[in-house]
Amino acid sequence: MATSSSYNFTVNRNDIIKSALRVIGAIATGETPTNAEITDAAEALNMMIKYWQTEGIGLWLNKEITLFFQNDDYDYDLGPNADNAHCSIASSAIKTELGADAAAAASSVTLDSVTGMTDNFDRDAILESSTPAASGALTLDGALVSGSTATLPSERKILIYSDGDESGITFSVTGTDGDGATVTETITGPDTTTTYSTETFKTVTAITVSGAGTGNIEIGCVGDHIGIELDSGTVHWTYFAAALSTTASLVTALASAASTDNHVYVYTEKIQRPLEIIEARRVDSTDNETPLSIVSRSEYMAISDKDSEGTVNQIYYDPQLTTSTLYVWPEPSDTKERLKMSMKYPIEDFDASTDNADFPIEWAEALKWNLAERLAPEYGTSLTLEAQKLAMETKDNVMSFDKETTSIYIQPDYRG
Repeated sequence: MATSSSYNFTVNRNDIIKSALRVIGAIATGETPTNAEITDAAEALNMMIKYWQTEGIGLWLNKEITLFFQNDDYDYDLGPNADNAHCSIASSAIKTELGADAAAAASSVTLDSVTGMTDNFDRDAILESSTPAASGALTLDGALVSGSTATLPSERKILIYSDGDESGITFSVTGTDGDGATVTETITGPDTTTTYSTETFKTVTAITVSGAGTGNIEIGCVGDHIGIELDSGTVHWTYFAAALSTTASLVTALASAASTDNHVYVYTEKIQRPLEIIEARRVDSTDNETPLSIVSRSEYMAISDKDSEGTVNQIYYDPQLTTSTLYVWPEPSDTKERLKMSMKYPIEDFDASTDNADFPIEWAEALKWNLAERLAPEYGTSLTLEAQKLAMETKDNVMSFDKETTSIYIQPDYRG
């Protein structure tokens, strides 16, 4: 008996849409939907999967994340545009230590190891070496550019380098942040050095220069986030300013001194806003983990001394519209400790026709039949009873399949 020996069947956004449209009779077999039909169905598909998130679907959406504590902070914003917190997928969060003392204002530090870190620094990832002859739009041609848009490894600063004096011209940059909102910034050109943006970008869609260049200009992106524990007890966060090395160049020089064996944290990308925090653990300086209590809003608000310092033993999660907030108590007194949590991650959007579903393939049937059920009224029809039953059964079956096998423990609540 001959079999395929393959296990990689998948469906993309338009496959699901065409299947659903065939079910309701909007298109015939082999027929291609119109652009308007695709647009409307894609909107319905995205709305459906976002609604499904409220039902708690998705063991595959449970992800391990790491939050790095900051001295004197008890509230941390979580999301790609979080300003006061550094929280990433745990697998990309790397801890090492300083291999040598570093003085205040040092622009580089020595690391014990770079094992597990990713080298995302790229000086010409957006614009390869070019000398513009006049003012106008630059043609983006770096390694991260596709279809005239540069997509960075994560939301981060961009850099402009030149071996000439470009201080008399400016670069107007347009792009988007991690949430897709438009970001613009005008950057004064460098003088035989590198200058950095103040804003952070996830994509760069256009760069306009105000005049002719004098040297070879390159535009790229900085490396990953790096946090260095200072002797003052705070963590100095910046980015790698050069290719990954145990001699780590920094975009922003150290605010104060840091001693050998102080902790160093590195990660690539901030997390998306969590739908839910499932459980949490405090990780101490020797990597031992202690479970924490997740308390309700009323329990947290009843704490009178929210800024008292100590060893964190409980958290409260407040999911907001775009950037949510995590509160810890007591306020952490040791930045050598960090927080690990299991979170429910958002389902990725269907943006392009070729986007695969951010679901296990077992969900393909449920996506097809349930999208058909949602589209039918818009086409002035309704599913047959058999088709309605298929929509309900396929979703119920995969939701039952998508459950964790675990024990149930019942114990009194001693907190009240």
